[in-house]
Order: sequence, then C-alpha cells, then structure tokens
Amino acid sequence: MDMDCVSTPHGSWRNSDYVCALADSERHLGHVVKTEQWHAYDATHPNEASIGFKYLGQFVDLAAAKQAVESAVALVRGAHGRAAASG
Repeated sequence: MDMDCVSTPHGSWRNSDYVCALADSERHLGHVVKTEQWHAYDATHPNEASIGFKYLGQFVDLAAAKQAVESAVALVRGAHGRAAASG
C-alpha cells in the first residue's frame, strides 16, 4: 500500500489507494473511503444516530470528497473562533 502525507491549512492528509484521513496535531478530523465512489466523513461531529461519524456525501472525484471534509472542518473552526471572539 502506497501512502503519502500532504499538508493543508486544516491539517495533514494521509493518503492511500482506498482511504485518506485528515488530522491535525491533536485529533482525527475526517476521512474519505473508496468503494464504487468516494464517501466523505466529518470526524468532528457524530451522525444522526450518534454511533459514528457524520456522513458528508458520496463523490466521484477524490478532490471533491476531500474538499467536503475540509469545508466541514473549516466551519467548525470558524464557529469556535467567532464564539471565542464574541465571548
């Protein structure tokens, strides 16, 4: 299995052929998994049943799936920043 690591403003992606995971220095933020298509998950929020990660959707393109995860993480970080600034 070939694995590489790519840094982004949101953390670092660890990439393999079928799973890519985004993490910062403290925690796992999200991941994408390849079946027939790429499935994106936000690891910062539970799913509706609170038994797993929040599902962000199904994507044909890996870059789009990763962008969905990064956008979800950016929304969380933005909300925390606004809360801290107003409090």
